[in-house]
Amino acid sequence: MALAGPSATRAATAGQGTAQRLLRIWRYAWSQKRYLVPGCLCVVIVAATYSINIMALLPTIHLIAGQQGVPSWIHQGIAERRLNAVFDVDAAAGEVRVAKRSSNALLPPTIKRNFVLTQIDGAALKPGELFRVLAYLEDGHEVALTFLDRDQQLVPIRVTPEPLKFSDWWLRRGAALLPQGSSAEDRLDTLKIIVVIVVLISVVGGVSRFFAEYLIALTAACVVLMLRKRMYYRVLRLPVSKFATHGVSDLVSRFVQDSQDIYRGLNFLFAKSLREPLKAIFVFCVALVIDWRLTLITAVAAPVGGYLIRRLGKMIRKANKRLLENYGRMLSALQGTLTGIRVVKGYTMETFERQRLHQLDKQMLRQQMKIERIDALSSPLFEFVGQIVAALAILYFANQMLNGLMEFSKFATLAACMAGMFDPVRKMSSFYNRFQTANAAMDRVFEIIDMPDEVTPGPARPIPAPPFSDRIEFRDVTYTYPGATSPALNAVNLTIRRGERVAFVGPNGSGKTTLLSLLMRFFEQQEGVILIDGRDLRDLSIASLRRQMSLLTQDTVIFADTIGNNIAYGDGRLLRKLILRQRHPERRYDLAGQEERIVAAAKAAYADEFIREKPQGYDTYVGEHGVTLSGGQKQRIAIARAILRNAPIFIFDEATSQVDSESEQKIHDAVERFLEGRTALIIAHRFSTILQADRIVVMDRGRIVDSGRHEELIRRCRLYQSLYGTQIIEDAPVTDVPATAPTA
Repeated sequence: MALAGPSATRAATAGQGTAQRLLRIWRYAWSQKRYLVPGCLCVVIVAATYSINIMALLPTIHLIAGQQGVPSWIHQGIAERRLNAVFDVDAAAGEVRVAKRSSNALLPPTIKRNFVLTQIDGAALKPGELFRVLAYLEDGHEVALTFLDRDQQLVPIRVTPEPLKFSDWWLRRGAALLPQGSSAEDRLDTLKIIVVIVVLISVVGGVSRFFAEYLIALTAACVVLMLRKRMYYRVLRLPVSKFATHGVSDLVSRFVQDSQDIYRGLNFLFAKSLREPLKAIFVFCVALVIDWRLTLITAVAAPVGGYLIRRLGKMIRKANKRLLENYGRMLSALQGTLTGIRVVKGYTMETFERQRLHQLDKQMLRQQMKIERIDALSSPLFEFVGQIVAALAILYFANQMLNGLMEFSKFATLAACMAGMFDPVRKMSSFYNRFQTANAAMDRVFEIIDMPDEVTPGPARPIPAPPFSDRIEFRDVTYTYPGATSPALNAVNLTIRRGERVAFVGPNGSGKTTLLSLLMRFFEQQEGVILIDGRDLRDLSIASLRRQMSLLTQDTVIFADTIGNNIAYGDGRLLRKLILRQRHPERRYDLAGQEERIVAAAKAAYADEFIREKPQGYDTYVGEHGVTLSGGQKQRIAIARAILRNAPIFIFDEATSQVDSESEQKIHDAVERFLEGRTALIIAHRFSTILQADRIVVMDRGRIVDSGRHEELIRRCRLYQSLYGTQIIEDAPVTDVPATAPTA
């Protein structure tokens, strides 16, 4: 089967726009709704307290700069709305003058500007009492108003005020709780109450902000944890070929750097990117209540800001995606340099490696600086747009106030509202840039999650592989690596019977490792069929098939764990129990006889003797790649792992590296004891291994050239003669080779 390559996967992921990626990440986030919903509610509370504090400026400034008490001022606002007119209070003269009458005012045209309202229903009242009567007048009740014109003549009229609104009821009830007078003492007492309320609201806002940031950070961390878990699942199920095309360092970069970018982006998305727009919206509503016409005029700047945010965000996303790709390349180069540090030093290539890494860092720096330039440009742009709008708004406010059409308290509060709206919008520009950074990371993470795994065409529900009992067959098997021009295996036919020991020899690139990789289904052949006991491997579940095989690779794999856990890796259930016991020593786990299996496997591999000499025995931590162990010790631990697995089929790619003679003899004895009664497929490099094989298969350029025992091949197969003389490790005794042999 030809699996989709990285370019196809990238194309499929690129086909998903930002909306699709957001929808996918939202599904992960919604699974944590027990944290997300309370966190978002706290964000709403934070935004609400922010707008309430700005709204509190209006009565505060009115109390300080004006001559009215807050209850009288509230009653005046209700009265003006019910009569569709604006009144001006002359505190010194104790008069209420008409400042403005709208086109739909209830007052007749005979009532002009600067007319003085003197009586209601024939009663002469002070300004505060006049407004209070109008504010508490029942709906539908006609009232007689008497005005004094500019010639000091009385002008009586009768009007039916507009009905009270729902908000008027609450304003009246709030006003009733405050000191009713307009003296300095009453206004100071009211100011104290307002200050206490503002402080309490600020406390609520602060507490809500703490819980909002904590709960949303917890949500983001849980989402990243789920993404990584999904990536672990997908990466561990990828075909082996994917690791060659993508590179391990690039995958590590996606696990580390990209996931952190997503974490930061989710924090911005659910916290700051939700809080700042809500703050702007709530303050916008406050400004609408104060002066809706002017507020709507200033809102024309919103499309300009939206365009700038979107444009700059796209540029950030593209630059950050390139930055993440360069980060993966840098990590790959650094890992290669540090892993091969002995070669680097031995060949005195320190300068070359330093310069190579420096060039990669410079490429990253250019992308990072591009992001920083865009990010630095966004704030000044938004401030410039905001300053233009604010300047025009302030000029309009000043004109209204200087012409007596607006109070100073409203002027100051509206100015504060403009600042309160534009500050969150300005911050949103940088938040959007940071979100686009996360968007690029999501693109790369979902590219991994969307990759096809190694499950290949076959039955919808593969059957478990029965215990191996008869033979393994390769029939006309052909496999070509992606991008290669010639096949690695070409029409290979081979039958291996149960209990047979088969050694594979051939020059590098002859197809030995590929053949055994196909048996374990690390790759899938494009042509032909592989049978085990007459069943097509593709009809069997991969896990059940591999459980019947023990694998020993040429490059001995030792994990950064204890020696005991490295051996227990051959039995997944046992390893999980051991790890759980290490994590939770207070709990009891049934390990009766299990740890003895580890020791028995180590003894069979001649590893127990050196393990006992370690400071902590089987609990000794071996370091990354088993750095604290010698080459022979690593091989013996790997053999112990295979012995513990106790699988009927043994696949062994013999190491070419030399170890000391004592270790080599122990490794040889351990393998010989383990192979008794088992089917073994060995890529051989030592004469002793070849000599013990029931059959030797000679391969070249993806084909089987010949097969037989050593004595047969040394006489008839010229390629085997050449391999015996040049590539097989010189541990064999002198054997007579015919001077002339037929070509196989």
